[in-house]
Amino acid sequence: MNIDIDGIAKEFGTTTALSPVSLQIPSGALVALLGPSGSGKTTLLRILGGLEFPDRGRVLFDGSDATHLSVQDRRAGFVFQSYALFRHMTVAQNIAYGLQARPRRQRPSAPQIEARVSDLLHMIRLPDIGGRYPSQLSGGQRQRVALARALAIDPRMLLLDEPFGALDAKVRKELRQNLRTIHDDTGLTTVFVTHDQDEAMALADMVVVMSMGRIEQVGHPQEIRAAPSSDFVREFIAV
Repeated sequence: MNIDIDGIAKEFGTTTALSPVSLQIPSGALVALLGPSGSGKTTLLRILGGLEFPDRGRVLFDGSDATHLSVQDRRAGFVFQSYALFRHMTVAQNIAYGLQARPRRQRPSAPQIEARVSDLLHMIRLPDIGGRYPSQLSGGQRQRVALARALAIDPRMLLLDEPFGALDAKVRKELRQNLRTIHDDTGLTTVFVTHDQDEAMALADMVVVMSMGRIEQVGHPQEIRAAPSSDFVREFIAV
């Protein structure tokens, strides 16, 4: 799915979270929103997912105005740093939740849901943990389950907010590769927020560097490293 961000602006009281920003995200791209705290990257991600609405501007999905669509109608798969798994549910029940919560006419059959959960457990390379509870998993395993749950609903796009921020360096590196592999296998348009430039440069097809609610530079990781377009980008990438 192609995503067009057309002059999006957002304020919270007297704080400007996003000055008018525009961005084109091609279908199937893996895009990093990179910047320090307060740069507007999470606000932009939440607007894409329908968790926030802009004060001005439009969001278009494949050329159609999606600015005021509900979260459900956007069919976005979300992955958060906090995992947000249901503690009282098994791994399999967590992954199946989005499918089971659908209206009856749209809900797959029980065998179809079971097969989908099994396929996703194999995709995240944890085929034997469906009967466990989140408390019985490591942080890296929980994050993989959160990713599987986001994929279960067959989303149009995948949105991740600092997905590896709570994990140690070794696990982060492993999960980055896992995400890259899943992205390449599914072809989903994927946008993830990070303040970690190494993570952005290692994982993304396209990096969007943000500061103070503005987009400073957009480009391939190698382009941004080789030719930063502003003093901010130069200093931020050099850190």
